[in-house]
Amino acid sequence: MPSVTDWLMVVITAIYVVATIAIFVTNKKSEKAAYAQLEENRRQYEDKKRLEIMPYVQFERTDGDTNLALKHILDSGENLQGRYILVLRIKNIGNGTAKDISYSYQWNNLKKSHDIGPFIIQALSSGESQVFKIDFAHSNSIKENQSVCFIMRYCDLLDNAYSQKLSIKFECTNNSSLRLSKLSTSAPVLLNGEKDNA
Repeated sequence: MPSVTDWLMVVITAIYVVATIAIFVTNKKSEKAAYAQLEENRRQYEDKKRLEIMPYVQFERTDGDTNLALKHILDSGENLQGRYILVLRIKNIGNGTAKDISYSYQWNNLKKSHDIGPFIIQALSSGESQVFKIDFAHSNSIKENQSVCFIMRYCDLLDNAYSQKLSIKFECTNNSSLRLSKLSTSAPVLLNGEKDNA
């Protein structure tokens, strides 16, 4: 028959096992918390580094002449005829270079879309600007205001990918011609940030 000493040893051993398990669980939780903090510190460091070289493309109207002509005249299958010429200045107001610039085009009040590919200007360093001309196709019988959108995509020097929208709105006059009524550029959106930080 087990003595009191034997039972005491069983109780002490059980307490020791429970304490060891509790310490192990606590250490695992601490390890996970420390790892999460390290990951957050790494993410904040990378975000800071990225912001230091982040490009920011801006567009503005200009009446200047240019040799860079971006034609987007759609064929008759899209029911478009005629032409509206808009001269714009593209400028990088960010801290870093924008490279590998490409774009897609949405028209017919953003109901139709087409991925065009490389933009006529492939890179813009910080503070650099260039003037170019866009030829918009439009119907001679437009009866309502129209919106179009250029969706620009580019990378910084660390190959972070960004997207920005150049939104353009036209008003129709009585003789069915177009007049620019609004021009706006969205802020850059980081395309690969969530995936890389997941």
